[in-house]
Amino acid sequence: MAILSVKNLQKSYKKGFLKKESVKVLKGVNFEVSREIFGFIGPNGAGKTTTMKAIMGFIFPDSGEIRIFGKLNTDVSVKRKVGFLPERPYVPLSITGKEYLDFCADVYGIPYYKRRKKYLKLLELVELVGVEERKLSSYSKGMVQRLLFAATLLNEPEFLILDEPMSGLDPVGRSVIASVIRRLKEEGKAVFYSSHIIQDVERLSDKVAIIVGGEIKLIDSVSSLISKFITGYTLVYRKVGESSLLSKEISRQELWSFLEKLRREGYEIVAVEPKSLSLEDILVSFIKGSGGMI
Repeated sequence: MAILSVKNLQKSYKKGFLKKESVKVLKGVNFEVSREIFGFIGPNGAGKTTTMKAIMGFIFPDSGEIRIFGKLNTDVSVKRKVGFLPERPYVPLSITGKEYLDFCADVYGIPYYKRRKKYLKLLELVELVGVEERKLSSYSKGMVQRLLFAATLLNEPEFLILDEPMSGLDPVGRSVIASVIRRLKEEGKAVFYSSHIIQDVERLSDKVAIIVGGEIKLIDSVSSLISKFITGYTLVYRKVGESSLLSKEISRQELWSFLEKLRREGYEIVAVEPKSLSLEDILVSFIKGSGGMI
């Protein structure tokens, strides 16, 4: 059973001073998330945050169905199993890190006798031990982001929904959050997240969906996706009996005919290395409207 199932999700907003015009933001979005790390990518305005808000029940779609653990996303029992990190959460900077965690623990109904041990574990996880008594105004943007991420884990959720979890993080901070996300997957949890840092998505995700203009353009595993967008090959070969190596870059279309030519002329193949578009290149191709033509 899928952890998250989104079927034919559609959403429109009114625009203009008199709100007479309608803009369709989501145009029949469909996808499923299992116990995996699922990256959700697309340009600004593509519908990523709108989709996440609909999944969380913060906005209501015009049509479609959203189920989490087999139940409608509006079912209160489902909420207890979900951890959510919004893209731009409001946090009062006048409170300390511990006070923020206390506030979240109150929301989750976590008793006081369990909090100290839980806080220490989470702060160690995001490398913030020792700063929890400081005011958030003294934190860097990345430190605040890591604290917010830790707070989403307080209720030990089985499913994480993270809108731009790497926002504001330096490379070390991104590495910390990526490590935690991988650990969550190893524990059997599911993670659905969006990010503009496509290199992180490529390294971290099991599966990825590309959304452009409110439509899902492609869903696949990252490894399969990259292999589908092979642009050519680098061949390394040598004359039989000789040690010097030769190399040549060729297109996908030339591969088999060139290999046959080498065989006829007495060459042996040392290596055939595919050259593929990066996930970022693939996303850009869909944004420009050429994704199906590569």
